[in-house]
Amino acid sequence: MLALRYYGNRDIRLEDIPIPEVKENEVLIKVTDAGLSQTQVNEFIEGPLIINTQPHPLTGKSIPLIPCQEYGGIVEKVGKNVDPLWIGKQVAVLPLVYCGECEYCKKGKQNLCDKRAYHGLLGLDGGFAEYSVVNVNNIFPVDKKELLTFIEPILVGINTLDLYKRHSGLDSVKNLKVLILGAGAVGLSIAAVWKFFAQANVYINEILNFRKQKAGEAGFKIIEKNELRENSFDVVIDAAGMDPLSPQEALKEGLRYVKKGEFFISVGSYFHPISFVPVYITANEKHVLSSMAYKPRQVDLLPHIIEKINIDFSKFITEIPLKNIIEDGYYRAEVEKESFIRIVVKC
Repeated sequence: MLALRYYGNRDIRLEDIPIPEVKENEVLIKVTDAGLSQTQVNEFIEGPLIINTQPHPLTGKSIPLIPCQEYGGIVEKVGKNVDPLWIGKQVAVLPLVYCGECEYCKKGKQNLCDKRAYHGLLGLDGGFAEYSVVNVNNIFPVDKKELLTFIEPILVGINTLDLYKRHSGLDSVKNLKVLILGAGAVGLSIAAVWKFFAQANVYINEILNFRKQKAGEAGFKIIEKNELRENSFDVVIDAAGMDPLSPQEALKEGLRYVKKGEFFISVGSYFHPISFVPVYITANEKHVLSSMAYKPRQVDLLPHIIEKINIDFSKFITEIPLKNIIEDGYYRAEVEKESFIRIVVKC
């Protein structure tokens, strides 16, 4: 099969490798849709940082690794102990794998597992290949094909909401004023969860005109830089991370817009140091939270939340073939972000 493999910094190769064997409790997926995330682009440009270079403690795997944590396709084959009725079904991959035995797993914080693995990012191959093998517990049935690469980002959004409720003590965020920084695939997914499911009053700030336009067409309120005011939002969520087009890191800038005593949630990835003066946060008692991936129990909420989200995600997708992923995917995402939101590789 054709697969993209990550070997290290700026070293990705399209290779012909064997189709992986299906073992007990596993399924073989014919990958149809695989999303190129900014995290994967950052790993290519600045990494490896999350992608492991040594054998993983849970899986034993290291680089070369097939990237992509946001993908899905059609189940073609099942292993022993797996219901054959899965064959032919369209599924998204739930990339989180955990040990179930460490203190974090026992607390229900499997996303912080001491031996955490993540398909396409940490200790397990992902979706930039014609086929992928995953445990049957790591698939989720999806009716709408355009959602295949958005299931993981939607789960990321659910985790931010869950995290906020737990730390704020609020059961409802209805009508709270929420600012999302960044209208990429993750930013729009987070915004969708907070707006359509949680019924918050959501605003999006984005520096790229194409993404602003698409977010506005999807029904989100767009707020420009000159309209942003200090201490004006109940929640600010950084889904932008570091962008070379931005004059300031979203993490530093976003803290200014949080009301005194309220919450900033960091989701975007930064692969280098950031400097700021902590006393500004302390003096205003602003709470800084970080949100990592998702927790397995949040998967149970997916059907209800997807039903509530009133967005055509296909409007955010730009398709490319797997054979062109290096030039039209990674290189394009590094130097030209003005004309796409989500690059989806058709395998």
